[in-house]
Amino acid sequence: MLGKRDKQVDLFDVGNVYPLALSPSSFYGQLAAAASRLFADEDFSVFYSDKLGRPSVPPTQLALTILLQNYEGVSDHEAVDNTAYDLRWAAVLGKHAGAPLCAKSTLQLFRAHLILHEEIRNVFIASIKEAKRVGLLKGKALSIATDTKPIYGRGALEDTYNLIATGIRQLSTRLARAKRQMPRDWMKRNALGRYTEPSVKGSADIDWSDAAQRQTLLSQIVSDARRLLAMCAGGEIVSDVLEAAQLLERLLLQDVQEVASASGKTEAKIKEGTERDRIPSATDPEQRHGHKSHSRHFTGHKASVAVETDSQVIAAVEVLPGNAPDATGLMELVEQAEAATELPVVETIGDCAYGSGKTRQDFTDAGRTLIAKAPKEPDRGVQFSKSKFQIDLANGAVSCPAGCTTSQFHQFPDGRREFYFGKACRKCELRPICTSAMHGRTILVHPQEALLAKARAYQATPEGQAHLRKRVAVEHRLARLSQLGIGQARYVGRAKTLFQLMIAATIANLRLAWNFEQAQNAASKAIRASCALICAAFCRAIVSLTRTPAFVTKKPFVLHPGVEPRIRHEYA
Repeated sequence: MLGKRDKQVDLFDVGNVYPLALSPSSFYGQLAAAASRLFADEDFSVFYSDKLGRPSVPPTQLALTILLQNYEGVSDHEAVDNTAYDLRWAAVLGKHAGAPLCAKSTLQLFRAHLILHEEIRNVFIASIKEAKRVGLLKGKALSIATDTKPIYGRGALEDTYNLIATGIRQLSTRLARAKRQMPRDWMKRNALGRYTEPSVKGSADIDWSDAAQRQTLLSQIVSDARRLLAMCAGGEIVSDVLEAAQLLERLLLQDVQEVASASGKTEAKIKEGTERDRIPSATDPEQRHGHKSHSRHFTGHKASVAVETDSQVIAAVEVLPGNAPDATGLMELVEQAEAATELPVVETIGDCAYGSGKTRQDFTDAGRTLIAKAPKEPDRGVQFSKSKFQIDLANGAVSCPAGCTTSQFHQFPDGRREFYFGKACRKCELRPICTSAMHGRTILVHPQEALLAKARAYQATPEGQAHLRKRVAVEHRLARLSQLGIGQARYVGRAKTLFQLMIAATIANLRLAWNFEQAQNAASKAIRASCALICAAFCRAIVSLTRTPAFVTKKPFVLHPGVEPRIRHEYA
């Protein structure tokens, strides 16, 4: 049953017995002041039954605990202890010190409900409402900037030997539990005892410099995996066993090539190269190998963030696979920003990763504005670049710097057209600085060539360059999210990592809004103080003037009800 926070202040609350004054500029002081308006217990009513059970711990206090936990980066056990023994936490939660708010399992269950029911978005939207309240989002439309940030995964990274061995261990554990047996005993009875060790490579007594011994060990591991998978074939199996079996099958297919030897036995070899969507971790199968740049590689996920350019309020977040292009799900991110802020997005600004022709076409078809730097042309050295050629899209023709025009092209299935000049290049005087190809120069025309050309022309103007510089807002917010620990996943899987990202974005937005409000209040106080000083100085000047001998009053002061005193005077 839904529990509600008592509005009656306890006599022994922190602040009554303990004269604790939180700093108004600290996160604890700001959160304590805003706690009553951030969340309502009814916002989380979907988690609870209307009639069954005893009243729960108020979910508003659990939500505040989640914010405090992620702000400090502490474990569940430490968070529960802090609710009892950290006076700052007790002041925020509005409870007395000395007793924990709840059991650790209660906090974990509440977090699981937030992830499963997506009620975490209520927590995130509360930060958007605070930004609106203080005047950060006061316009009628949004201009957002987008970018991504690598998140290193929580799962252990392993080579092929240990990766398959971990898959065997996980499937064996689930099969043993389904039969109500201890995993270690079950594995030993089924000749899988070597996988009870933490590392199958570390426990293998072989000469690792001998390729034949390495291949023999790999063949044995693959044979054990196939035998274990055969145990799952046929009959009904529970969902978690099926999930582990599918993972093990996937690990075998991505890394191992099984071939028949001359003796008729099946031998296993590690495949050459790396599969594009390879799973690098059996403990977190959703991790992927990715790269933010050509020299910066990582394994994990990507945080995709949309930030309002003027206020730097984070309007939307999403977690992508580590190997996904940055522009993946960009349209959905824009729609999420509109839903969270209840404001239309008039333009989206991104870097070169968002400037592909397909992304531009999607935004054009949706009637939206995308401002992103177009990809650079390939460097051809001393030879003519593509920009030196005149492309006539209306008539389907291309003209070269020498004045030759061609309408001959090859059409690709994806819509690209490759124009070629052929024999016209043989006797051309400019050929040495144009092409070294035997069959002459070719020009590849993109399906969205018109959109790309328009973008290149705009980004070359001062207005376009100033527009692109507005995306620095998202860089600042990504740096703030890094300070809040987003560079490393705390949990396994993208759904839980999205929870972590949303909580961090919520904290970043709240601090931004509350610091802005304090700065505005300080500025208002300074203006009022200045006005008071000016008024005081003016009054002193008037009083001093009336006391001078040169001051002559022709008519005494006349005070009318509700009318300011009127003074008539002249100078001698």
